[in-house]
This record gives sequence, C-alpha cells and structure tokens, in this order.
Amino acid sequence: MFQTWRLKLREAEEAYKAGDLAKAGRMLVDESLTHFLPGRKLAAKVTTQKAQRAINCIKSRDFDSAWGEIDQAISLSGETNTVLEAKRRVIDAAMLNISVLLRTGDASAALAAIEALEKRKVASAPLVTLKQVAQRIHSAANLAKHGKFAEAESQLEIAARLRPDFVEFEQGRADCRQRAEQFRNLTEQLHHAMAERSWSEVVQLADQLLQLAPESKLAKEARKQAWAKVGAKFVDSRQGPNKWMCQDELGEVNGERFLLWVDGVGGYLVSLASEVVIGQATPGNRVDIPILADISRRHAKIRRDGEGYTIEPLHVLRLNGKSIQTQAILSDGDEIELGSGVRFRFRRPHALSASARLDVISRHRTQPYADSILLMAESCVLGPRWQNHVVCPDWESDVVLYRQDDELYCRAMEAIEIDGELCDGRGRLSSNSHVAGSDFSMSLEELDRCTTQPLL
Repeated sequence: MFQTWRLKLREAEEAYKAGDLAKAGRMLVDESLTHFLPGRKLAAKVTTQKAQRAINCIKSRDFDSAWGEIDQAISLSGETNTVLEAKRRVIDAAMLNISVLLRTGDASAALAAIEALEKRKVASAPLVTLKQVAQRIHSAANLAKHGKFAEAESQLEIAARLRPDFVEFEQGRADCRQRAEQFRNLTEQLHHAMAERSWSEVVQLADQLLQLAPESKLAKEARKQAWAKVGAKFVDSRQGPNKWMCQDELGEVNGERFLLWVDGVGGYLVSLASEVVIGQATPGNRVDIPILADISRRHAKIRRDGEGYTIEPLHVLRLNGKSIQTQAILSDGDEIELGSGVRFRFRRPHALSASARLDVISRHRTQPYADSILLMAESCVLGPRWQNHVVCPDWESDVVLYRQDDELYCRAMEAIEIDGELCDGRGRLSSNSHVAGSDFSMSLEELDRCTTQPLL
C-alpha cells in the first residue's frame, strides 16, 4: 500500500517545481516529511532556494522579506552553512544600510533598523557603535527643534568621534553653528520688539524663529502674547465654510485618508472610511492600507458596521492562528495574519469610541511608513492614558479629533493654535493642518487617493 507521506511529498515536490517555496516548505514541516530521507533532500533544495531569495532581497533593501526567507529556511533545515552564509550577508547589508541612513541624517530609521537586528540577537562592536551614533544624531535633531543648537553640535561632535569616516557630520556641525547665530540674532530682535510692544513685529520674528526651531517655547509664548495684545481673533469653529471632504480654498481635498504626525510620539495612517482594504504596496494599486510585503494586491477587507468591526478574507488569512474563509467578527486584541507572516493586532482601546487601531506586530511596514493605522469612526482620542487611541505619555491632558457634518475638528482643554490662528479649545481642521498646544504639536498630511504617497 502506497504510504500517505509519499503522496504528501509528491505534492510538496510539485509545489517546489512550480516555484511555490512557501507551500513546499509548509508541507515539509506541517506533515513532518523531513523525518524521511526524500523529505530531507527536498528540504535541502527548498532551503538553498530560500537562502538565495534572502540574498536577492538585499538588492532592494527589503530586509523584512530577507529575514522571512532566512527564518523559513532555518525551520526547514536548521542553521546549515548555506543558511548561515545568507544570514551573514543579510546582516552585512543591513549594517551598510544603517550607515547610509546615518550619513543622510535619518536617525529614526537607523534606530529602527538597529532594533530589528538586536531582536535577532545580532551583537557586534560595530553595531554598538552605530547605535551610539544614531542616538547622538537623534538627540541632536531634537535639541535643534528646541533651539538648542550648541548642544546639538556637541552631540554631532561626539558622533563624529565615534565614526570619523562619516564626514557628513562636519557639515551638520557647521549648519548648527550657522543656525545658532541666526537664532541668537532673531532672539535679540524679538526681546527688543516685545519691550517696544511692537506686536506685529513680534509675530513676524516669532515665525522666523519657529522656522529655525519648531519647538521653541520662547517663540511660541511670544506669538501667543502678541496675538492676545493686538486682539487677534479667536476662531469660532461654527462659522465659515471649510468642508473636510469637499472643494474649498485649498483645492480638492481627499477626506478618506491622511497621515497624522504627532511630535515626539509617532506617525499614524488614519482612514475615515467605514470599509478599508489591506493589500500590497505596489505602483497603481489603490488600497487603503498598503503594506510592503509579499501579499496579494487586495488581501483583506475590514468593515465597520455600527459599533463593531468585521474582517473579510480575500486571500489567505488567519485570525488568532486559525485560517478563516468567510467574514468574521473582530474583537479587541485579535491577531490578524495575512499570507505568511504579515501580522496585525486589532485594538479597540477606548470604551467610548468606535474607532479602532491596527498595530503592525511583524517586521513589515506600511507605505508610506506609519507606526500604526487608525480606523477612525466618530472620534480619535490622543493623550497620556493607556486606553487612548494614541498614547502620548508626556501630555498633560487628552486631545480629541472628531467628525461632524463631514468635517474634521480638534478639541482640547486649553486654547490651541490651528494653522497659525488661536482657537478657544475647539477648531475645524483642513487637510494639511498643524495643531499646537502648550505641551503638544501635531500635523495632518493629506494622502493622494490614487497612490500611496503624500501630496506635495
């Protein structure tokens, strides 16, 4: 009688010949076919192909996919010489990429890449040095935002000593010195204008300072004081047309999606639609949540119906580890897996809001990059409490984004500044608004409906 395992092995071989390495690998592991000599031989072939795919991913800097191939290869055959060589090449390429990111000043992306290597237990003196450099550059950028250019230059000097071959740091130091001089001159002029009660000049100088240092407390306070002195009007959000989802003075506005950048916290892809499609981030592919991963162009659909959410699989999908073929209800804490390895955590953190959040818990990224995806219903709450949609630990109180009559508003417990105008704690937002309070700052960035890129 023909053994069952031989039938399974034949199916795995057919998948291998068709180039479906993922299926062949799953069958070899799930059906325990590597217990047999023919299965081990096939596993060796699949492992070799997986290792080569990992190396090929390096060319496009798709390190998430490269590590995915490495992991699958290890699950098949362990850390063979072929796998170890591929792993070494992926690590070397990742280290080189980190160096490139640092030399171009993208410390946040470099730190994220370093964290990814550390999670994989990659430990080396060069990586430790790169992390120290990244931390110094990140600190310098934050200090410069607050107008502390001398301290920023000191951080860059330390970074330059750690990696003297990164000659770009010297230009960064020179830039800090130049901006420090400009900041000092403008600050002197600002103090003089305030002493003379030249409030219009105060506003102009404060704006120039904020261009150099967006988080300068001196400039922010001076501008608020100037507005108060000259009686600048407070915006009444109940007056004047400014539809969020229609044509206004800013031009055609796409009200379906936007990026929300919260200073010191992160970036969030916000969708206002009641139904969103998750799919692969490829040119011309119109999906609400584009993911840089090997998934289908339209892989899954999440729908908000009243107070609840459902998910509909359009291709291979697992919910809490179980494969589903039909629509299912989503609950707070559910884990969603698309294809082989793209994983999300579904959250409904706030009891008084129907909005939800999708946290990417695998190594994959959205395009454009965001820390999380917000599925916004009637409101989105930001603030220091753990149950908020966006947790902002350094804020004193909550700030709420909410929808009303097809428009988007912001509400806070204090006077806030929206697009350069002071509001009485509540104001209407446009598609690219900037909002600031005494201890927070955030910006909206409109996304093109037809692409995965922000509008310029």
